[in-house]
Amino acid sequence: MRLLDITHFYSEKGGGIKTYIQNKIEYLKDKEDIQHTLIIPGEEDGELFLKRTKIIKIKSPYFPFNNHYRLLINPVKLSNILKQEKPDVVEIGSPFLIPTVVNSKKESLKYKTVGFFHSNLESVVENINKIKGKIIVKKIARSYTYKTYSNLDLVIAPSYYVKNYLLDIGVQNVEVIYHGIDVDFFDKIQPEEDLRQKFNIPVNKIVFIYVGRFSEDKNFDELIKIIKLLLQIQPNRFFFLLIGAGPLKDYALSSLNSNSLILDYISDREYLVKMLKMSDIFITASKTDTFGLSLVEAQACGLPVLAYNKTSFPEIVFYKKYLATDVLDFASKALKLSNSLNNLDRNLMKNFIRNEFDLNKNFDKLFRIYREL
Repeated sequence: MRLLDITHFYSEKGGGIKTYIQNKIEYLKDKEDIQHTLIIPGEEDGELFLKRTKIIKIKSPYFPFNNHYRLLINPVKLSNILKQEKPDVVEIGSPFLIPTVVNSKKESLKYKTVGFFHSNLESVVENINKIKGKIIVKKIARSYTYKTYSNLDLVIAPSYYVKNYLLDIGVQNVEVIYHGIDVDFFDKIQPEEDLRQKFNIPVNKIVFIYVGRFSEDKNFDELIKIIKLLLQIQPNRFFFLLIGAGPLKDYALSSLNSNSLILDYISDREYLVKMLKMSDIFITASKTDTFGLSLVEAQACGLPVLAYNKTSFPEIVFYKKYLATDVLDFASKALKLSNSLNNLDRNLMKNFIRNEFDLNKNFDKLFRIYREL
């Protein structure tokens, strides 16, 4: 089988979609019956191999107002690659421009199209405050989503929350497959005992860690407000570690005091796991995630999650009683969780992650669906 993946959202600064693609590349490294090609935007045209995957880069500009991702806008080059690679299945990882080109060629090139619904445009619009005429823009986003995904042969939803949203707007051809992680990878990495000392974090502090994009679509500005509130309530008890990159980094740096530490995106996966295992609680205020891979990874490291009771989070969080409804409830749940850390059964939480989000099991299911298609 020839599989071809295409996405805008493959950034040097990481992200859940890049992690999904990298996990797929790792899964396919021993699958000799599958030929895998990945098309991504880049600074220049280029081609390389990573394990058994051919990666083709198409020279592309940055997204408007965002130098985190690039936008594939060359339909001629994309069409030529589709003809050259002769795929059986094309998986589209983003809704902008790519689906139009891919759908226009599928009859003549005789491949099937799959859309992985990584991002909910309507939800993103809802959570960006600068957008004017939000009601109209949300309707446009919903209509665009329907037209884009209903024209594909199959849509993969990473959660039942997403599947229900797609069914609600009229997209019928939907299968649910959770993102997976290599649980053994997280298990084998041991905590680094002097890591807190390295960053001058007092041993008696409860460390909340956030790993992700510093951007409005992740509700990061509200997370900063929640952190400031918690530091007012418990100024000598909590410490906040924020790891990532994005346009709101300067806002975070100017807003937080000495009881916090802001670090750039960490590409070393083992080192990031050590940072997670050094911490006590994973925290996020996002209200737009279609899945939440960082939450699953945190729980694999033994960290309970403090988040909003929104989107897919009730499906992927083990200790659901710490999912909050609003800012004040968020602060209340933070205090309750910080007082209950010694009572948590971390083995039960890790077993939940292994049973539901094992990488090989979930990719096996995905490739069965590809073959049936």
